[in-house]
Amino acid sequence: MTSRTNFCLVLLLVLGVSMPFLASAYWLSLITQILIFGMLALGVELMLGHAGLFSLCHAAFFSVAAYTVAILQVRYGLPTVIAAPAGIVLGTLLGCIFGLSVRTRGVYFILVTLAMGYIIWGVGYRWASFTGGDSGVTNIPAPEVAGFSAADPMAYYYLVLVVLSLTLFAYRRLIYSPFGLVLRGIKSGEKRMLSLGFNPAAHLYIAFVISAMIASLAGVLYAYFNKFVNPVSASLHISVEAVLMGIVGGTGTILGPLIGAGLVLGLRNWVSSFFTLH
Repeated sequence: MTSRTNFCLVLLLVLGVSMPFLASAYWLSLITQILIFGMLALGVELMLGHAGLFSLCHAAFFSVAAYTVAILQVRYGLPTVIAAPAGIVLGTLLGCIFGLSVRTRGVYFILVTLAMGYIIWGVGYRWASFTGGDSGVTNIPAPEVAGFSAADPMAYYYLVLVVLSLTLFAYRRLIYSPFGLVLRGIKSGEKRMLSLGFNPAAHLYIAFVISAMIASLAGVLYAYFNKFVNPVSASLHISVEAVLMGIVGGTGTILGPLIGAGLVLGLRNWVSSFFTLH
């Protein structure tokens, strides 16, 4: 199974590297979006597929990270090397707070994370003087580090591909580590793991924070890709879509979130082609 996973990852990487030479500008943009939302789904999948917890607040981390990048670069003129890490840090810190929800289980965990997600969505709409309300924050500049600018769509695609590849590598190491095995043990039988001397609450909390960090990284990439952030990025349907991507692609897998993102976003774009505005 590990050899097959490695082969699929290498094949996906080769296909990803050659994609800009095979796809049109439209498809390259769509694939970039799929990779970004696939990363968001990967964060959700860590909790759902490996820890067995159904989270509905990951759009909050995604949105906070995106807003941080947008506000720091557009309003304060800070460079990418400060704004991007700040977005990841703030999204992860929010995950440290929301991670207290792992003290609950089942439908209670779902309701608590749902309520927490709505808090961030509400702040985005109500604190219009800071977040811009419905209008959001626009004209986010392309990321630029050490003279390298990803303003070109192909350059930004490769940037997203590199970040995603490193994230997948780290994610694979995590889920096959003793920590990942403990998470799967908790999913299968929490009381049994407790009787063996493990601390399920601590493991679930750490997993939640890591998943929030992955979602925050996706939010940073989304801000630079979309060049616009508004409260919709923190809405419930973003969290639900991320969960759906993980389920459709196959829970408990590495490539499942990416496959699910491709199916969901591809289907949505295909269906939208049948509707025109008059």
